[in-house]
Amino acid sequence: MLTVTNLEKADSKKMLMTDVNLTLHEGEILALVGEHASGKSLLSKLILTLSHKTRGSIKVSANQYMGAFIPHEQLMPHITVKNAIKDYCKLRDHAYHGRNAKNILALFNLRKHYNHKISELTLAERDLLKMSLPLILRTDILILDNPFANLDKQQAKDLRVLLKKIGKELRTSIMVTASKISAVEEFCDTIAFIDDGMIISIQSYNAMVARELDNAKLGVTVAEPNYAAKVLEDVFQVPARLCGDQVIVNLKPERVQDVVDALVNAHVTVISAQRVFRSLDYQYWELINSRKKYY
Repeated sequence: MLTVTNLEKADSKKMLMTDVNLTLHEGEILALVGEHASGKSLLSKLILTLSHKTRGSIKVSANQYMGAFIPHEQLMPHITVKNAIKDYCKLRDHAYHGRNAKNILALFNLRKHYNHKISELTLAERDLLKMSLPLILRTDILILDNPFANLDKQQAKDLRVLLKKIGKELRTSIMVTASKISAVEEFCDTIAFIDDGMIISIQSYNAMVARELDNAKLGVTVAEPNYAAKVLEDVFQVPARLCGDQVIVNLKPERVQDVVDALVNAHVTVISAQRVFRSLDYQYWELINSRKKYY
């Protein structure tokens, strides 16, 4: 459905995006995960031709309609939801069908606002409305740039369930960006990590989960993770990896008390300790930290 090949973007000062390659298949949900200013939004804009590429190609399968959610795109506050949809359809030379529009709004729990003004909607409801608009036009490819930012936990959960349903039943191809893996896990098919304008890893979600199904690991949340990691490596002679404020060590869960005792003896404040079954965050931070050490 979508193929990005050797994509690069540069300005007068530096290279912003380097040699990006990815594909999006029919019905696939691809999550693009990266820290702030890693290049997520820039890649979305390049794909949507809202920004000009320096080099490379972006190819969309023939006769496919691509829609998007861009968080900073504004809707006119004084018009109704109904008229906003009509204007959206008119601008894209698409016939307006009220029943179809209402059905899509119902999926996003917005049907009750059909005749309300945009100004009467909450910020989260406005974002959900903007996400619903491309689907009213029966989009084949949907690009969602940081869609969970203004949603509460329940709204975010409902959106993940809905997107999975849309991908599976309507065969819509979806690319969604996020700053945290927790926002996209369990509903996406593929996860791509981006850092400093480069795709550093693309893996299937199932493969990442399988890699972390290892009971022989302990995760310890501490106040000083860098120092704690060094202490554990010195005491137990095993690798210790950082995942935010958590230290992961390759030790049997039965040794949790030994680990806590070693840290307390080294005057490290231990907040919690638990068995690690899987951690996608751990894989992400491992990749990021390895790149920073390399450079």
